[in-house]
Amino acid sequence: MKGRNISRENFRVGLAAAVLCVGTCQSSTAVPAVQKELALANTGFAFNLLKQLNKEQPRANIFISPYSASTVLQMVGTGAAGTTLTEMEKALGTSSLTEAAVEQGNEDIAAYINAKNTNFILTTANSIWYLQGMPLVPAFIDNDEKYFGATVKGLNFAAPSTVALINNWASTETHGKITKIFSTIPSETRMILANAVYFLGSWQNPFDTNLTTSRSFYPDGGGQSTIPMMQQTRQFIYSETSDYQAVELPYKGGDLAMYVFLPSPNSSLEQLLSAMNAQTWQETINNDFGIDEGTLTLPKFNLTYDTSLIPALQALGMRTAFTTEANFSKISSERLYIGMVKQQAMVEVDELGTEAAAVTTVGLLPTVVPYFPNPFQMVVNRPFLFFIEDQQTATILFSGAIFNP
Repeated sequence: MKGRNISRENFRVGLAAAVLCVGTCQSSTAVPAVQKELALANTGFAFNLLKQLNKEQPRANIFISPYSASTVLQMVGTGAAGTTLTEMEKALGTSSLTEAAVEQGNEDIAAYINAKNTNFILTTANSIWYLQGMPLVPAFIDNDEKYFGATVKGLNFAAPSTVALINNWASTETHGKITKIFSTIPSETRMILANAVYFLGSWQNPFDTNLTTSRSFYPDGGGQSTIPMMQQTRQFIYSETSDYQAVELPYKGGDLAMYVFLPSPNSSLEQLLSAMNAQTWQETINNDFGIDEGTLTLPKFNLTYDTSLIPALQALGMRTAFTTEANFSKISSERLYIGMVKQQAMVEVDELGTEAAAVTTVGLLPTVVPYFPNPFQMVVNRPFLFFIEDQQTATILFSGAIFNP
């Protein structure tokens, strides 16, 4: 690592613990212990989820909000029990936390995120829509309203207006950046839980648009493309090791920042990502930055991402929740399982700053378990009759007697 004369903390007076890839923020003021524990769990989940998606979609552009995903899944988890809950906690990294700690931690984190700030816009919102008339466990609704700030409403999922209502919610909570999370709602849907997060922030040190020029970019796998690149020369919060160069770009106000990691020529994005986890991020990587003078050349980019998270969550050990063996008995007396976990996200990075949004939705469907108390056997091995009936008119259209087929 390069030597430095100025400490990071002296340079960053008032700068909070930063955001991973434009996600959630952690305040630099005194933070409740339970919030720190949940934030560490969420960071671990963030790395694990990104690793798994990268494994599933190699060399694809990926942009997600791990905070959005973990929040809505933790919200669902308050209604889980047994193996379903154990697997969810393992995948989310919350096995060591009590349900009360997860709930209180979410309430605390959301309060920080939604606190008014004149330097940037950062908001999050949760919602639960359930099928009108379905039996609900009151404690599940009460806790998600109290600790997750969820708005709860019973709907007729077959009504066209329901799709519009949910899409309007997503559009409102993401400032018009994500406007359509459903075209139709599966007829068997019993409940939809959703989280939305939105961020708009200006760089503390904007890039000069006059220095933006078209430059070559070399994708993994060979070839090259020409894209607009921003450039800036100044003192940066910077880190350099044998594996990567990294720079921290604070947003105006100092409460949020973006980290950019460039793997060294003898490494790769996959190798670098594989070495990252919650512990290395908190104990090593995040403390390895100092102040250096230098020039940063960074692409402008604008991308959208839409994916099902179910395969990734299954690979992380969350399996039972997606099967007929799921146990969400703390949500409803009706047997339910998760039939959908979907995230839509967008990000735009330019000379002035960053705009990003994500919506994660979870759909709960009914588990139908046939009950046959006395199974029968029917062996058609002798002459038989058959009839073909028009059931709408109760008219037998065809009949037969088979003696020797």
